[in-house]
Amino acid sequence: MMNPVASAFRRKILAFRRAILLPALLVAAISAAEAQVIDRIMAAVNGQTIMLSDVNAAIEFGLIVPPAGTADPLAFVLERLIERTLILAEVERFQPPEPDPIEITIRIDEIQKRLGPAAFEKSLKVTGSTREDLQRFVRNDLRMATYLNQRFGDVPERPTAIATWVGELRRRADVTMQYKGR
Repeated sequence: MMNPVASAFRRKILAFRRAILLPALLVAAISAAEAQVIDRIMAAVNGQTIMLSDVNAAIEFGLIVPPAGTADPLAFVLERLIERTLILAEVERFQPPEPDPIEITIRIDEIQKRLGPAAFEKSLKVTGSTREDLQRFVRNDLRMATYLNQRFGDVPERPTAIATWVGELRRRADVTMQYKGR
């Protein structure tokens, strides 16, 4: 037989659980269900992730421009970022000369001028990017251009040669697509 004081105490604990803990758990579950996705992994290339924010920043700043009428601009930009990641791995292996910092600044200034100062600052905030992120992107673009010029020269078949080479890089790489398209 249970002690009457212990029995009353147990009933109070059960009432507390029903009155306070259950609603608190329900509120927490509802809040979690309504949570917004801030970023997500779109792809991984040899262990290096490409995030939705990377794709959005490339679009927002006009770093990669999908052709007019592209059915899925995100997929187009994601494919270019995958190719870029593969090429940059090769660039890192061969270390072409560093681009002139003035050229990087000129390119960033062109982006800012094209967007307008207020829109440029807003784009930085919206994408979670910094001016240094853009400088790094432009620096890598210039390094890639130098590498591709050294490797492929200026010949008529250059675009085909580069496409074939990038296809080979992709076949050898570990590329995992998380984005399935629209």
